[in-house]
Amino acid sequence: MSSSTYETTFERDDGSEVTVGYTISPYDPGVLSGPPEDCYPPEGGDAEIMYVLDPDGSHVEWTDEEDEQWRSWVEQNHEWDEGPDPDDERDRATDERMTED
Repeated sequence: MSSSTYETTFERDDGSEVTVGYTISPYDPGVLSGPPEDCYPPEGGDAEIMYVLDPDGSHVEWTDEEDEQWRSWVEQNHEWDEGPDPDDERDRATDERMTED
């Protein structure tokens, strides 16, 4: 699976805003109920900060504390809807063929 870079904006402690570029691994919520043989823990959803830009678009350094804070926020708030399911069109076409007269 290819990895995309996403961006979001954060305010630093000094009040300045920065644009943070990050990647995030696919998230699987796992199965936590049902027969034990069908259960497995959640995995993925791990973010990595790739770059930080100031308002002028220049790369800037960030602290370990900021890295931890921003990664935590991203892992909890990343918008997972990345568009339509690629199988939807195939399923729709199959349904249409099956219901043709």
